This record gives sequence, structure tokens and C-alpha cells, in this order.
Amino acid sequence: MMSDIMAFIAVMISAFTLWITWKKWSLVQKKIAMITDYSKASEVLPAWYTGRMMSDLWQFGLLTVDSGVIAIRQIKSISDDGKWMDVELLTKDEVPKGINEHFVTAICDDRRSASIQIDKIILAYELISS
Repeated sequence: MMSDIMAFIAVMISAFTLWITWKKWSLVQKKIAMITDYSKASEVLPAWYTGRMMSDLWQFGLLTVDSGVIAIRQIKSISDDGKWMDVELLTKDEVPKGINEHFVTAICDDRRSASIQIDKIILAYELISS
């Protein structure tokens, strides 16, 4: 009788371990694609700024939840799950003068790439008008 109970417990533990392993394997197999076409990106992230900021080179600001402002020139791509976006940062020299904000910028001209969590952005705006 005791051996039957121990065997049952072993089978249950094995089944649970197999289920956990399968769940982890499923997560590993899921790949996140980056969308670079702004018409398709607006289907994933239906915000007004998606198409504009992916098709134009301009000076944009992204206000984050901690009140920081990221100065970008363009959104390069958006993840198909809508969680991340790759951007091209502005350099400090490209940020308009006279704005009294601290911006997150690129450290130099050839180091402009950054990835941003979309859910940390609370406002997107143009830094200058045309």
C-alpha cells in the first residue's frame, strides 16, 4: 500500500515537472519580431505618433513615467508584441536650445540606437514646430 502511494506521488511530480518544462519550452520557442513598416506598426501600436515618428526624421520627445524625456529622431521598429521599440536618439547638440529640460540623448553621432519599453512612455510630442 505504501509503495502504491509513493509511486502515485512520483507520477504526479513527474507530470508536474513535464508540464513546467513544456511551458518554459513554449516561451523559448516564441520569437519576437521587430516591425519596421509603419503601416503595420500602427496595427500593433495604434498611437498617433507611430506612423509620424517612423516615417519622418524630426526632433521628438518621449516623456517617461519617471518624468525623464528621451530625445529621439525616429522610431526604427516596434516589437510585434507591442512592448518595445527601437529608436534613433538625438545628440545633445541636436536638441533645441532654450528648452529647460534634461533630455536622454545619444552620447555621440555614431551611437544613436536605443530600445525603449513602450509602457514606460506617457507622452510623445514634437520638440520643435516646422
